[in-house]
Amino acid sequence: MNFYATVFLPPTPPADVAAALAAALAPYDRDDYTHGPYDPSATWDRWEPARDSVAFPLLPRGLDRLRPGRRRVAFAAPKAAIDFAAVRDSSVRRAAGEFDAWAELTAAHPGTRPLSDFDDQGPWLAQPAIQAVAIAAATQRHRYFTFQFLLADPVATLAGSRDAYLARAAAQAMSTYVYITLTGDWLSEETGDRGADEHALALSSYVDSVAPETILARVRCHS
Repeated sequence: MNFYATVFLPPTPPADVAAALAAALAPYDRDDYTHGPYDPSATWDRWEPARDSVAFPLLPRGLDRLRPGRRRVAFAAPKAAIDFAAVRDSSVRRAAGEFDAWAELTAAHPGTRPLSDFDDQGPWLAQPAIQAVAIAAATQRHRYFTFQFLLADPVATLAGSRDAYLARAAAQAMSTYVYITLTGDWLSEETGDRGADEHALALSSYVDSVAPETILARVRCHS
C-alpha cells in the first residue's frame, strides 16, 4: 500500500530538511524492532520525497513574477512560501475531470450499483463500468481512473452533484492520508474513526495554526 503523508517540521535550513524529516518519520518505521517485538504505531517500511505532481506549488517571487513559466514546486517548503490557492485549484480541476469521465462512462453503462449493494467485491467488479475503471487502473493509461479512484467506489463517492463533488475536493485539497504534527503525533483518516472529511478539516485547521516559517514536507510512504 502506498500513501502520502504531510510532515510538519520546525524552521529548518534547507540542507538539514532531509535529516529532520527522517528523524520525524523514524518512530513509525515498521521495520525498527528496537521498541519490542511489535510496535502498533509502526506504519511504513520505506518512504521517499513526493514527486513533482503532488509536491507543493510555490508562490511566485522576484523574477518569477516578471517571467512567468513553469510553476516551481517543492516537496518541502515553509508554509509562507506555499501557494495554497494553487493547491485548491489543482484539486478542483482533477475532481472535475474525474466526475466528467465517470459520468461519460456510466452514461454508456446505466444502472451501475455501489459496492454496498453486494456481499462481496466479485459481482461489483464484474459490472462493465467498474470493470473499465479496474482495467484502466491496472494499465495506468487513464488520467483519472486510478486504483485510488476505484477503491473509493466511484458509484458511491460520485453519487451527488458535480458542484458538491468539486466543493468536497476543494475542502480536501491539502489533505493527505497521514500527517505528523510538530510534536510527533501520527494522525490519519483512521484516527478516532474520523474518516476523510473530518481528517481533512483537522489537517486544514492544523495548517492554519502553525507559524509561517514552519516547514511542510510531503512524502510518499509504503506499508
